[in-house]
Amino acid sequence: MRKIFTIFFYLVIVGNVFAQNKLTISGKLTDENKKPIESATIYLSAQRDSTLIDYTISDTKGGFSLPVKKIDYPVFVSVSSIGYEDYTQKFDAINENVDLKTLLLKSIDNQLEEMVITADVAPIRIKQDTLEFNASSFKVRPDATVKELLEQLPGVEVDDQGKIKVNGKEVNNVLVNGKPFFNEDGKVAMENLPADIIKKVQVTDYKTKEEKITGSASTSDSKTLNLTIDDDKNKGLFGKAIAGYGSDDRYESSLLFNYFNKDLKVSLLASSNNINSTGFSTNEIFDNMSGGRNTYFSSSSDGTMSVNGMNFGGGQGIFKTNLIGLNYSDSWGKKIKSQTSYLYNEVTNENKNISRIENLLPDNKFVTASQSETKSKVGNHTFSHDFELQIDSLSTLIINPKLSRGITTSRNIAQSETVNELGEMLNKSDSKDILDVDTYSFENEIMYSRRLKRKGRSISFTLNNNNSKNETNQLKDASTFFYQTNLPNDIRNQTIKTNSHKDEYEISIRYREPITAKQSFNIALTSKWNNEYRDRQTKDFSQITNDYTEFNSLLSFANSLSAQHTTPTFGYMYRGEKFYINTNVGTEFVNYDINSSYNFQNYLNNRFDILPKIYINSSITVGKSSNIYVSYNYGGRTPQMDQLLEYEDLSNPLFTTKGNKDLLPEITHNPSLYFSNYDYQSRSGYYFYSGLYYYERTAANATVYDENYKGTSTYINVKDTYYYYFGGNFSKSYNIGKNKLSYSLSMGVNANKSKGMLNNELYDSKGTTLNPGASFTWDYDKKIILKPSYEYTHTSTDYTNFTVDKAKNFIHTLSFMATSYWPKNIVFGSDISYTYNSNISDGFKKDFILWNVSAGYNFYKDRFLAKVKVYDILNQNQNVTRTVSPTSIADVQNTILKQYVMFSLTYKLEKFGGKKKNEWDIEEEE
Repeated sequence: MRKIFTIFFYLVIVGNVFAQNKLTISGKLTDENKKPIESATIYLSAQRDSTLIDYTISDTKGGFSLPVKKIDYPVFVSVSSIGYEDYTQKFDAINENVDLKTLLLKSIDNQLEEMVITADVAPIRIKQDTLEFNASSFKVRPDATVKELLEQLPGVEVDDQGKIKVNGKEVNNVLVNGKPFFNEDGKVAMENLPADIIKKVQVTDYKTKEEKITGSASTSDSKTLNLTIDDDKNKGLFGKAIAGYGSDDRYESSLLFNYFNKDLKVSLLASSNNINSTGFSTNEIFDNMSGGRNTYFSSSSDGTMSVNGMNFGGGQGIFKTNLIGLNYSDSWGKKIKSQTSYLYNEVTNENKNISRIENLLPDNKFVTASQSETKSKVGNHTFSHDFELQIDSLSTLIINPKLSRGITTSRNIAQSETVNELGEMLNKSDSKDILDVDTYSFENEIMYSRRLKRKGRSISFTLNNNNSKNETNQLKDASTFFYQTNLPNDIRNQTIKTNSHKDEYEISIRYREPITAKQSFNIALTSKWNNEYRDRQTKDFSQITNDYTEFNSLLSFANSLSAQHTTPTFGYMYRGEKFYINTNVGTEFVNYDINSSYNFQNYLNNRFDILPKIYINSSITVGKSSNIYVSYNYGGRTPQMDQLLEYEDLSNPLFTTKGNKDLLPEITHNPSLYFSNYDYQSRSGYYFYSGLYYYERTAANATVYDENYKGTSTYINVKDTYYYYFGGNFSKSYNIGKNKLSYSLSMGVNANKSKGMLNNELYDSKGTTLNPGASFTWDYDKKIILKPSYEYTHTSTDYTNFTVDKAKNFIHTLSFMATSYWPKNIVFGSDISYTYNSNISDGFKKDFILWNVSAGYNFYKDRFLAKVKVYDILNQNQNVTRTVSPTSIADVQNTILKQYVMFSLTYKLEKFGGKKKNEWDIEEEE
């Protein structure tokens, strides 16, 4: 922490030094009634070409102060605010402080002839529910992508995972001209659309489809970002193709081709590589190279990987990816909008896993060491279609089907050994598994909405279905040996066939009624029916028939669930200019039957639950730049089917699970608080957040281990557990001539309390994670960009009724990114990061350095880029993690991509409105 505050102090001093010797343009804005005008944009532009020099925003008292350097050429000082006539004053030069005194802005009547139109456009406009940036006002390189444009916008953050935040609020929906570009998370659009085709970047409150159609106010506290394409750029071709080959037979290739013609948009996407990349979220410097600044993926605990909501599988190890996709959208006349996309991806994965798990018990502990080798291949087809029909001026019909088909094959070989505290062998196992999986799913949404004659009154009907099925064929050859008792060894040579299907249908109706211009209420009724079925047929190998013909009743079952959910809700909304509140109160009635056929016996569990549903969210705007969000969610959730089933799942010879038919529903309280503020005058902003999940009642594991440490587990209800989090961020930037300096300080804290039962003793564990960080960026004229950053993570867990009282570990991550576009036609990048993970077990390396370097040359009017890249130049990359859970401490190592050299060639195509793109020539400021 002392290091972080030292850096912060240094940056403040540096900022103050840079701020010296500045001139200011100041004044105050009022309307005809002498009321101050806040959030107006005051901007300085060059007379010769309207180039934006600098800007600021008026405060709550209408005051403004714009720091500038001396200017010896003619400029305009302009003022723009929604609802008022623009004001412009010319200056031949700025050689001293300028005090504009009090400026009176005239209100605009809704008559066109009284509107004042200026030659240039305000860089920022702030409306009640929209923040709008004029893209041309923010300088980026000629070849910059949308991501680089967003990084220049004040208050906008884009992290290494592609997540966007505006003044600290997460953006979960990115649109291009109001429509998704392949997917709503926007990562493909950010990394592949050129910034120079964008006219405006608009940030609004996120709305559901029903809210958009009916014109209802948003009930969400997250944001939507819409990229509008310049009219003269909305017709043409653009794209990028990359091909590369390197050492160790590493290769990469990708293609993105786009054709725009007003409403018609066609995009083709394709890629193939074996460097652990999805292949289409490319970075100008490192292309598809994983690690560092190109990490647009998320991996889950089961090793699958997801990008843009599309599953790629194989998040651990080395994987080869082949992908092809097509996206088509158009408007058919004035009433029909259509968008269709198809994606096929194929992932082949190889991974070796080594783990050491220290299992904690109330009176002792045992250690399991294991290793495995996995090879898998996943192929997925995904087809989706969005169809919107405007039946008349008041009625709209939406149909959104989505069809997916997947085929997976995998081979796994594993060994494990378990010893007690004295080092005595408890059990040992070896297994070989071959699996073939066939999956299918169909989702569809049909929605009809009608706005009624009274403004704000509407009615909507929605029908959703989700149908899926899975068929798995498995060949298992496994042996488990026990050493401390006379328990017989477990030897398996069998085939296992698993079938499952799930069918869900939901119908909802919602009616909205305005009370006043600012108030409304809504009533809704939702009914959902769902059926789940899963069976497993296990057959042992027969020495008599020399085939898998002996039915194993202990390892076979047939389970099913049938449920009906009925949820009436009532909601009230008030939306004023500064204050908003939305409440929804309801009750969910759940009637469900669970059946299980196991070992020639039948089990039936009939349940009826009544669950509360309360949701409240509110926001207060303090000025135009400060916002407070408060929410509270209270509700219940029924147990899952497996948690209620009474059959014993013996599929794992070392761990048996069994449900609890008397398990009660989970009850959760979830309050949250968020505050944000961005001061456009000082180019600084901060936000903080906090939240709590308090589980009044939830499900936990109750596990008993025998003398061989073979576990048997069921589920119990526990009370008074929780998870809470809080944190904040402060950022500031300085513009000094061609230099832009910025820094960011962050802090995050989360903690949890878990309960359960081990060997018939109740335990609890309390974990806390502290995560401060700091980053600094120096940007010289978009030609040289340097970005050092530091992150520290400290995890501590306190145990009750365990052999250990506490577990601690910390991770240091220090990174430095350097990017250069100088001299002309040369691009260079260097990403180096150092990671140190304390408390890793012996045999696992605690620290490593990952250093990637790239150098390229643009030629033939910048249409081609030849490049050489080196991944892991020091050959130190590794994948070792420590995970501390309520009952274990696990160290895991997986196969990691190692050092390689790659040579690549990139071709860029841009042709808009019949005009080819000019050669790259960054204009120098006077």
